[in-house]
Amino acid sequence: MINADKKRTQILEAAKRRFAHFGLAKTTMAEIAQDLSFSKALLYYYFPDKNALYAAVLEHVINQSFEEMDAVVPTIADCREAMMFVLDKRIEFVTRYYNLLEYSISAVQQVPDAMACVLEDSKDKERGLLAKILQKGIDTGQLEVDDVDEAAEILLFALVGMRFSILKDIQGMLFPTKDEFDRILVLQKKMAAVFLRGLEKASA
Repeated sequence: MINADKKRTQILEAAKRRFAHFGLAKTTMAEIAQDLSFSKALLYYYFPDKNALYAAVLEHVINQSFEEMDAVVPTIADCREAMMFVLDKRIEFVTRYYNLLEYSISAVQQVPDAMACVLEDSKDKERGLLAKILQKGIDTGQLEVDDVDEAAEILLFALVGMRFSILKDIQGMLFPTKDEFDRILVLQKKMAAVFLRGLEKASA
């Protein structure tokens, strides 16, 4: 007998594959149920509708991404390399789940409470990861930072601001294209390099 947590995870994984390949609009709850040989009623037992399932899948893939980065960042000695690794992984994440993420702006309106929790948790995780990288720079003598948490928050705001600066409002197209995300990565790397350079420990 499969326990409830395992069933929920199976549903999230199946929905993730569907959403990532076809996008949300072209995926139905019936198709996800069919992929799993589950009844539609079982899916609705765990998730009241497709939007709620989408929010849960988004949270699921974001958590997986941060787990991957958290496992690697401690193994990178140089804080600049760690920062560039994280930025590269962010764009890799966007590329892998572009069809899934493209709906995120609309989902905020459809399931505001669920999406607010997902986005807030993601922001906290990202801020924590940036703080770890800054702390690595302090521990290795590369950086001098008075308040790590504050510096991580400032850096996060700058990174997020660069993402949103690319958002469009032309014919309802609000989500950046893949090419625009590539441009965001270039700009973010340049900005992060400048930010870290400003925190470099002065030579004795």
